[in-house]
Amino acid sequence: MTEFLRPGRSFFLVGICGAGMSSLAMLLHSIGMDVRGSDIVNDGPEAERLTSLGIQVMSEAEASGALRHDEILVRSSAIRPDNVVLMAAAGIRADVLHRTDVLSAVASQYFLIAVAGTHGKTTTSGMIGYVLARQGFAPTICVGGHIAGFDEVFPPEGTQRRQILGRPVMVLETDESDGSFLKFHPDVAVVTNIDNDHLGAYGDKFSNLVGAFAQFSQQCAERSGLIVGCGDDREVARIVQALPRHVLYGQEASNQVQMCYDVRNNTAIVAREGMEQPFAMERGDEKSYLNAVAACLACEAAGLPFADTLPILEGFPGMERRMQLLTDHDGTVVLTDHADHPTEIRATLQAVSVRYPGRPLTLVLQPHRFSRVSTCLEEYGPALVGVSRIVLLDIFPAGETAEHPEELNKMLRESVKAAVGGSLAPQMPVHQMLNVLRVSATPGDVVLFMGPGDVNKLGLRFCGLLTSDNTVQYETAASLEGRIQQEND
Repeated sequence: MTEFLRPGRSFFLVGICGAGMSSLAMLLHSIGMDVRGSDIVNDGPEAERLTSLGIQVMSEAEASGALRHDEILVRSSAIRPDNVVLMAAAGIRADVLHRTDVLSAVASQYFLIAVAGTHGKTTTSGMIGYVLARQGFAPTICVGGHIAGFDEVFPPEGTQRRQILGRPVMVLETDESDGSFLKFHPDVAVVTNIDNDHLGAYGDKFSNLVGAFAQFSQQCAERSGLIVGCGDDREVARIVQALPRHVLYGQEASNQVQMCYDVRNNTAIVAREGMEQPFAMERGDEKSYLNAVAACLACEAAGLPFADTLPILEGFPGMERRMQLLTDHDGTVVLTDHADHPTEIRATLQAVSVRYPGRPLTLVLQPHRFSRVSTCLEEYGPALVGVSRIVLLDIFPAGETAEHPEELNKMLRESVKAAVGGSLAPQMPVHQMLNVLRVSATPGDVVLFMGPGDVNKLGLRFCGLLTSDNTVQYETAASLEGRIQQEND
């Protein structure tokens, strides 16, 4: 075992409430480590989850004076060098490790099923873990999200676990945003797709990004592992087909396993080697069915018959913040979703139109990362065509900086307006925007809050307004929106 993972070691995680860091905190806690950490936002649902396990969560100001020299400080790529906790650690000469170094050391002790790809990683990983848990493997599920209503993700020490090749099973969602997924050598690898995202970590060259995915897949092949790839993606197909043990899935007939989606009934048929199997998910959509096929192929590599695992996923409860229903109040549906890249945004909007056909949709979109918006600037508008009303918030930086963020926000707004015209709502302060949405909400409306940043909090605030009987409507939606438009003009 790696020296820093010996029993009783203490870890302090900076940004502990982030999706990846909170998952690592719970993983370390489950294998008997002493864990605590800090975050700028230390009082939300993630902090509550951690605290319920006995993991202390404190503010950064508090943490900067509370570090112990015997603690290993863990950071992610999102933590800036001038972070007060990181600087405090340097002052007491505490050991500092990157999140992925710790995670890869733990993962090396497991039969590792790792999921990579620009889109669909979280859901696919969650599905794999869900199936394995239902089949008695008691897997460790290290995913940057939560399976709705499902807590069997980090089995405590002493749990009876089914093993593969003498090792317990871990399902891991990897991270290509900083190249850290190359630190893993999985026994089974899933590659969902490769899109033009996070290019800054790859010299702004898509070819370098593709090369990194090829290396990740090769590292699995070197362990005689199986690579499961979506053959609908040209680059994925090219990479995977060159490796000795592989299986391609997708909607195109050239794939070894084909998923045929019926948009009218929101069902699918999975075809393989001349056999067809109908498949109907309770919370399905086109991308979910595709992810489910990938998940079942990964589970097959763990010894579970493919035909037996598909029915398990028919009842998959879904991932939180993936088309998650926040409320359905008097016929007004409020959803939240994590989509950030234009490709994901388009796919999610299509899924909403299938689940709620013919219903007016209001989208509150918070773009994510300056680098992503710069790369995909002209792709957002076309992805939003057809939405009834679009509220475009400022870009959520996610730790990034931009030389002129206001200019980038303006350019994005102009690009979106050129594509969608009058569907783009005027700019206004958040509290006024929520009031406009509140007073204009009618039965049949769907309101979707979208983005990985803090837009989810606005969705929850809106639900509070929507369901409150104490809201006083001083203005109609039309008059308020019209007045704000005049002010903007």
